Amino acid sequence: MAPRLTSLLENCMRHLRYLMAARERLPKPLVAGHLADPPDELVAVLDQFAFRFVRLQDTMGARLFRVFLVENLKEPYEDAPLRDVLDRLEALRLLDSAEDWERIRAMRNALAHDYPESAEEKAATLNLAIEMAGQMDAALQRLRNVAR
Repeated sequence: MAPRLTSLLENCMRHLRYLMAARERLPKPLVAGHLADPPDELVAVLDQFAFRFVRLQDTMGARLFRVFLVENLKEPYEDAPLRDVLDRLEALRLLDSAEDWERIRAMRNALAHDYPESAEEKAATLNLAIEMAGQMDAALQRLRNVAR
């Protein structure tokens, strides 16, 4: 495996490990009452979850996917639009769907920018992000398995 791909996979696995550890410590489901006046411990876990979600999505979407196609599969995607990269990964069955990844990317933006929302909206957003973390995990595991 190429060194750059190895490094990106290791970086993603580190983000994933911390993301999933934070996910396990979150109440399920999150409800508005958890977020109305959260204890410091919950705030720390939410911050860790949001930070690692953003970092993992950024690393996978902006770098790993393209490097995987170019270095591992020797396909010409160096300068391709991200949507083409996502469509190719979907065709290879490494992503469940390009549209799902676009939704994960939109979630990344919502978590990164912390738009003011009601406690109910924040809880709904975070519950969806908790599900999406599992989708990122599954995609990363498929990439790792093929890259070996």
